[in-house]
Amino acid sequence: MSARIDLIDDFLIQAGWGRAQRLPMAGDLSSRKYHRLRNQDGNTAVLMDAPPDLDSSTPAFVEMTNWLRSSSLSAPRIMAADVENGLLLLEDLGERVVSDVIAHEPDIRRNIYEITLDLLVLIRSRENAALSCPDAKTLVDMTTLADEHYPGIETARLSGFRQVLETVLKDLLGDGKTVSLRDFHTDNLVWLPERPGLARLGLLDYQDAFLTHPAYDLVSLLSDARSDIEPEFRSDMITLYTDRTGDDPDRFGLAFAALSAQRNMRILGIFARAARKLGRTEHLGRLPRVYGYLKEAMGHPVFNDVSEDVLAAIPAPTARMIESFS
Repeated sequence: MSARIDLIDDFLIQAGWGRAQRLPMAGDLSSRKYHRLRNQDGNTAVLMDAPPDLDSSTPAFVEMTNWLRSSSLSAPRIMAADVENGLLLLEDLGERVVSDVIAHEPDIRRNIYEITLDLLVLIRSRENAALSCPDAKTLVDMTTLADEHYPGIETARLSGFRQVLETVLKDLLGDGKTVSLRDFHTDNLVWLPERPGLARLGLLDYQDAFLTHPAYDLVSLLSDARSDIEPEFRSDMITLYTDRTGDDPDRFGLAFAALSAQRNMRILGIFARAARKLGRTEHLGRLPRVYGYLKEAMGHPVFNDVSEDVLAAIPAPTARMIESFS
């Protein structure tokens, strides 16, 4: 540990931030750590510490940062980098996280979401970055995290669902693929109203980006584990998106439901694993919301023959179940 601290100290000294105050920042469920640095002149920056033996995503983060910034989007500027050792000094986009902004200023919620739709349309219009492109089977296999970690799942009853989901996704992926930032939700967006156009949205946590169906990031945004999204608002935003892109509304609705089922089943497993393996219980209270999104996705006609089995196989998260993790 002391060797890592020395490495960070040397990195910051060389970057001109060796005497800065270091303030821990809230992180995600990865092994990366973040500190806000405050220099004696009052300027701030963010240190990203991703030990390469635990997290190999730093090169991908740098590549995606460059790709996003080439479209004048507000990915944080990289001020100094030691990619080999997993250290980056990043522009500080501030603390106005969109989820907090909306909570305190609900009147601007719709405006922010519409800007977000435009940002997704822009990303979709760009030539794809060189990223991995999981096929339908791989996307379906990602849902097995729930089988491994979520209490009480009857895996055998999910086989029919997974067959349907793989068939549907295989067909949908034939429509074309775009860059997905993956963890695209209001906790990973920063409101920068002083900037022009789409640059008003600061982007965070995109090192796991891949290529997939354009609906994926819209699902992430509108089926957000961290905030309630009313079905009427979700439907309205999907309509606005398809109006902008020209997508067939019915087919896009199918894509949204399929990817919502895939993503939210996987998130049930991610949150349960974090609690069981890492002692990270702060997301357990969000399990009912995630389950609700999964249940809503199961209401699409494509899942008519399997939805009953899915909801029977995956117990609804009760207070008693959540307490059992602690």
